[in-house]
Amino acid sequence: MVIIDGIVNGIALGCIYALVAFGFVLVYKATKIINFAQGEIMMICAYVCYAGTKTFHLNFAASFVLAVAFGLILGSLLERLFIRPLIGYPVLPIVIATIGISMVLQAVVGLTWTFEPQRLDPFSVSPYQVLGIPISPVHLWTIMITVVLISVFFLFFRYTLVGINLRAIAEDLLGSMASGIAVRRMFNFTWALAAALGAVAGILLAPLVLLHPHMGSIGLRALPAAVLGSFGSIPGAIVGGLILGLSETIAGLYLPKEIKDVFPWLI
Repeated sequence: MVIIDGIVNGIALGCIYALVAFGFVLVYKATKIINFAQGEIMMICAYVCYAGTKTFHLNFAASFVLAVAFGLILGSLLERLFIRPLIGYPVLPIVIATIGISMVLQAVVGLTWTFEPQRLDPFSVSPYQVLGIPISPVHLWTIMITVVLISVFFLFFRYTLVGINLRAIAEDLLGSMASGIAVRRMFNFTWALAAALGAVAGILLAPLVLLHPHMGSIGLRALPAAVLGSFGSIPGAIVGGLILGLSETIAGLYLPKEIKDVFPWLI
């Protein structure tokens, strides 16, 4: 039973890694930029959901939508104000800009909500029985939401005009510009979409760990998932996230905690 619980926990953690890695790959495929602020975007959106439930007394569904909408707007603004002016510069200033954004977001959250851990736990504590296996609601919802999102994005990239344009930009930027695709608008949309994915990941992560301004470090721990998928493959990032989540959780059952914390990097 312990190993089954570990597998379920690992799949749920892997789903969160996969969503964060998905955001990394989306931005990289379109703009060839690694967004080191992805984890902090995830973190601040989780705090927005927390504020919706605790400060504005909204129900969890409304707070969830509010946080995702905030992520869309935040991602769009960050690209427009800080990343677009650096297009054409060497990659190092852009990397430094994303690291600077992450530090500023940490500071904003610390000043607004303090650095004390907060609890966001919208799910019931009674486990569900699935095929005779008890699964906690947060793990089940994490897996279900991830599967739905991946399915929606598969259809989006395959059958919608915007999705096809994004695929075209990832394959051939100059050809896309020559064919009349609004590349800058697509860049902006990609950042907004990646931030919204981060918002979902942050809200799903919050019940597993306490909310705190440094929880964005999960973004760096999800970076190896994108690397496992060669940083250009969305299916690879998803599979990489699941591999990391499962291996990290199972390693935690048999190896010291210090090894568990660095296991994604060892993989």
